[in-house]
Amino acid sequence: MNNDKVQDITDNSDDLWKAVISTVRPLGEKGPLKKKKVVISAQKRLSVPLKSLNHDVLTDFKNYPPLVEGGIDNLDSKTGLKFKKGKMEIEGTLDLHGHTLETGFEALKNFIAWQRKSHHRCVLVITGRGGYMGRGVIKNAFPSWINHPEIRSFVLSFSIAASKDGGDGAYYVLLKRDRGN
Repeated sequence: MNNDKVQDITDNSDDLWKAVISTVRPLGEKGPLKKKKVVISAQKRLSVPLKSLNHDVLTDFKNYPPLVEGGIDNLDSKTGLKFKKGKMEIEGTLDLHGHTLETGFEALKNFIAWQRKSHHRCVLVITGRGGYMGRGVIKNAFPSWINHPEIRSFVLSFSIAASKDGGDGAYYVLLKRDRGN
C-alpha cells in the first residue's frame, strides 16, 4: 500500500469524525439518560387475562360426560370405525399384569399423561382377562379409571381391543390431541 492511499484514508476518517462530533450535544449537568419505569395501574393489571399453566382436572371433568366402552359418538365416523376395529397405529402399550388396584391406577395415570405429552393418540392397555371365569379385578375397574377426573379429560374414547391385540384382556384408548395446553 502506498503512502498516498494511507493519507487519503486518514484524511477521510478525520472529516468523518468531525461530522459525527458536530451532531453530538453535551449532556450537561443531568448526566446520562435513565430508563423510565413503566407503571401499570392495579385496575389495569387485574384486567389482563391469564392463561392457566396447570391442568385443573376437577374443572375439566365437569365438562365431559362419562365415557362408555366402545362409544365413538364424539369422533368422526371414519376415525371411530378405524379406532374400534383396531386399525389405528398403536403408539404405546401398558401391561397391567401383576399390578394391584392401587399400583395399576397410578401406572395408568402416569402412562396416559406421558403418552399425551409425547403427542401419541392411540394406545393399548393390557388388563388381562382375569383368571378363573374372567373375573378380572383390574379389567372390571378399568372403565371407572378411564372416567376418573385425572384421566377423563385426556381421553376421547376407549374400546375392547381386537383379538390380534389381546381381545377381551386389553383396551384401545384414544387420547385427545395435545394442542399445546
